[in-house]
Amino acid sequence: MPIFTQSLQKIDTANPQDALKKMANHIKYIQEQLEYTLLNLDSRNINEIDIDKTTITDSTGSTSIGSFIYITGANGESFTVGKNPQGKFEFAVKGKNGTQTMYLNSSGELIITEHASLTIDGGEW
Repeated sequence: MPIFTQSLQKIDTANPQDALKKMANHIKYIQEQLEYTLLNLDSRNINEIDIDKTTITDSTGSTSIGSFIYITGANGESFTVGKNPQGKFEFAVKGKNGTQTMYLNSSGELIITEHASLTIDGGEW
C-alpha cells in the first residue's frame, strides 16, 4: 500500500513563484500523509517486522515477543523461549509463584522437574 498517492506536479522553471508554490504544497501533502500514517500504524500498513531489532510487548508488560518470547501470568507463571538477554537459548515453563516445572538444559534435554504434575491420556485401545 503506497503512502504517497500524489506526485509532484510538473514544475515550470520559467515561473519560479509557481514552482515554489507547487513544491511547498507537495511538501505539506507529504508531511500530512506521514503524520497520518505514523499516528495510525497497524497491520494494514506494516508488512514486516525484524524481531532481532524490535520487541513487541503488551500494555501490561506481561507478554514480550521478539527473538526472545516471554509470557507471564497473574500468579507468577511464565513461559520463555528464544535467545535470552545473555545470548543463550532458553526454554522454560514455570508454574504458580515462579516454580520451575520444565526447561531445556545446556545439552538440549527436556527436564521435567518434581514440581510438574503430568497427566497422560493414552486414549482408547
